[in-house]
Amino acid sequence: MRTPKDRGKPVDAGRMRSWLDRFDGYRIAVTDQRISAWLQRFRRDDTDLGARLLDAVMFLRSEDMEEALRKLVDHLPGWDKSHARREGKWRFLAFSISAGESGDTMLHKSRTALGLTGGRYDQLFIHKADLLKEELGCDDSVVFFDDFAGTGRQACRAWHETLAELLPGSPRAYLVLVAAGERAVDRIAQETGLKVVTKHVLGVGDDIFSGECEHFSRTEKERLVEYGKIAARKMPRGYGDCGFVIVLAHKTPNNSIPILHANHGHWRGLFPRHG
Repeated sequence: MRTPKDRGKPVDAGRMRSWLDRFDGYRIAVTDQRISAWLQRFRRDDTDLGARLLDAVMFLRSEDMEEALRKLVDHLPGWDKSHARREGKWRFLAFSISAGESGDTMLHKSRTALGLTGGRYDQLFIHKADLLKEELGCDDSVVFFDDFAGTGRQACRAWHETLAELLPGSPRAYLVLVAAGERAVDRIAQETGLKVVTKHVLGVGDDIFSGECEHFSRTEKERLVEYGKIAARKMPRGYGDCGFVIVLAHKTPNNSIPILHANHGHWRGLFPRHG
């Protein structure tokens, strides 16, 4: 979470420009008109609260994610772009339960970021259905890609329902994420054979509603919950009550608070997940 500006700072042209520059590249263009319309969803005396919330948003551009993926993989033990210097067999695949999920997007980004787009690297990239016939052993490595894990629930479920059966040889199994909640990292480590490798770990202080988040007062947090109930009555603090304010260029995680991304007749988020 970024540190918001002091209370009472005006929403002037400079502040608007800073938001436009920082949020450039979101899948649905963030314009000054859309920001103004979003701020107008807050009561007049809460406009400053909405503005400070935007200040606090952690936005990761597409190029930020590609750079993170490249560095994370480059530091995995035994990996080298050169087959001759590589230790064991390596296979890369999307951490997706069904086609078209975020894991597919991250796999594509990683292939580009690692400079592995040439046909001679095709054998490195496989589908989940191919895992068993690869016969990966303890000297081999398999790398799953996804964008974000908030609670770790999805990763643990995928491991227990399918992945563990597909890796009987117990290769080193990595889950490479751009960002993850600390809770998710711990849970995945405890409940699966996956080792999480991530650039950004979001701790308790990144939960905007937690006592360790000092950027917003208790009253302000209560107001944000009220708006969250308008945006998503059952999950006003985001999925898993994570309370995060992270936005990825291709899609906002549902662990982020819904007033950022919910999009329906009663609330229009600035960073909609769908549509």
